Amino acid sequence: MSRIFADKMFGARDDRTGYRALLDYIRPGDTIVVTALDRLGRSLTSIVNTVSDLGKRGIYVRTLRESIDTSTSVGRMLAGLSASLAEYERELIAERARVARQAAVTRGKLPGRPRKLPADKVALALRMRAAGESAPTIAAALGVSRATLYRALERVSS
Repeated sequence: MSRIFADKMFGARDDRTGYRALLDYIRPGDTIVVTALDRLGRSLTSIVNTVSDLGKRGIYVRTLRESIDTSTSVGRMLAGLSASLAEYERELIAERARVARQAAVTRGKLPGRPRKLPADKVALALRMRAAGESAPTIAAALGVSRATLYRALERVSS
């Protein structure tokens, strides 16, 4: 009998409800099948610890992409090597992204989403505020939410 557990999260998060449900459900002698070894954790330490803990509980891991089976000693060795390579690849991607962000800033491009209120509209909001207009009125006039207006005003005052 097989049962499918799934998580729909991204990044280096550890609060995976599907994974926790899987750990509660599995018993000694069971085999967990994952698409790739890096689905078991976000760092080398996490993956190796997970595979080791599962092994101590008598639970095996099979990966579809790498064809690793931890029920064998060679499979356990390959799991460690694959986890190392996956972590290295993630670090390379993060480093490339960091360099790209720095290069964009050097070229004068601000990373991230464009601001909803450019400097000229913030200046207008400040003048309206000084004239006694309420925040909801200013926000409506500028076509933004009150929260956006408050964030923009907070940036200027800090």
